Formats: sequence, structure tokens, C-alpha cells
Amino acid sequence: MVVMPSAMDEAVIDAPENPKSEEPPICVEVVEGTLCSSAELQRAVVTGAIVSGLVCTLAGLTVGYLLGHRDGREWR
Repeated sequence: MVVMPSAMDEAVIDAPENPKSEEPPICVEVVEGTLCSSAELQRAVVTGAIVSGLVCTLAGLTVGYLLGHRDGREWR
């Protein structure tokens, strides 16, 4: 990569030393304690596992059907 020295000098000179941001500072709230109970967490994990399994099963069946259907047409 070739960089022209004059372009680099201008970029360094034009950069502000202390950029002023008009955005408010980010506020962080520290929450003590748990956000959900152990039973709610377990229910959410089990539900996520079941739903992801069903989605993967549906996707696998769809892809298998389409590939099988395509292969069936090639043999005829």
C-alpha cells in the first residue's frame, strides 16, 4: 500500500484533539439479585431446546424432500 506523505500530514493536522460528542453519556444500572427464578430459567431452556429441535427437524425434512424429489426426476 502506497500512502502519500502530504495526505497523511493533512489527516493528522485536521483531526481534532478533543472531539466533542453531543450524545449523552451511557448510563449503566447495576441490578442486584436474580432477574428470574430457577424454575423460569429451566422452563425457558427446555422450551428453547424443543422449539429449536422442531425447527431443525422441519428444515431437515424440507431439504431431504427437495433433494429426494430432484434425484427422483433425474432417474426418470
